[in-house]
Amino acid sequence: MTISQNIDLDKLEGFRTFLKDNPEKVRLSLEAKAVYEGQVGRSLVHIGKYALDGEVVDRQTRHYTFPFGAWKEVEDVLGVGGPTDRMEPVEMALAATAACLINSVTFNAVRMDIDIEDLEITVRSKVDPRVLFAIKDPMQHSNCLGAIEYEVKVSGDVSDDDLETIHQLCQHSPVHGMMAEALEMDGQISRA
Repeated sequence: MTISQNIDLDKLEGFRTFLKDNPEKVRLSLEAKAVYEGQVGRSLVHIGKYALDGEVVDRQTRHYTFPFGAWKEVEDVLGVGGPTDRMEPVEMALAATAACLINSVTFNAVRMDIDIEDLEITVRSKVDPRVLFAIKDPMQHSNCLGAIEYEVKVSGDVSDDDLETIHQLCQHSPVHGMMAEALEMDGQISRA
């Protein structure tokens, strides 16, 4: 057993081999549910159960609730009663991107023997809120969302080739794929 950065590399390689040999296996079905709190712009987002190859995994330690909204100053300008700071959805999308980039880099760099001591990834974008407030048509999102930029800072015994590999590993992140590729988004609306 070879342990590096708190991961069993033999198990990691075994899992990668299983994925290569069984392309129809290891499919994750994920969900998040937002519930309106009765105040404009505020919701509680719940994350819990997921499915692995169709088998539902639902345990209490997987249940998380996050309060979403906006920033106190923005809520005040909008006239929201009792303005407060909340996690903002676009920021959380950027946070999810940063976290997934870290996962993509570290799960692969460790098996490639890239010596990462510290890794910090910052993800940024600019947003014009006119689509959100129905001033612009939803088809104009691309005109209202700035490019997503990320900056990777890494320390350790890393060569220029390692830095290029780390850049390539960022592109293996599933959330990077969600953000970089045009994915179909389908909505169903019904009465509760």
